[in-house]
Amino acid sequence: MPNSTTASSGGPWQLLIHDPSHDDPKWVLCTVASPGDVRPAAHSPELDEVTTRWVAARHGLAGVALEKLARATVWRVDESRPEGS
Repeated sequence: MPNSTTASSGGPWQLLIHDPSHDDPKWVLCTVASPGDVRPAAHSPELDEVTTRWVAARHGLAGVALEKLARATVWRVDESRPEGS
């Protein structure tokens, strides 16, 4: 997928996230509206200092604490197309 917030439908990304935490399981539906909220990721799933600073800057904060959701699953929500189209 290219580094873009536009899905195949031409709008911003909408994401469905399942966090299966035993103490507080939840579904989260969110929208990524700004292209600045999307940044290319390295092949490693580990956070680096550049990414942590980018998140803090996007939130207007001096620093952030990021908590890994080790078992979270994410789907991108696209508009479905009628069969045969």
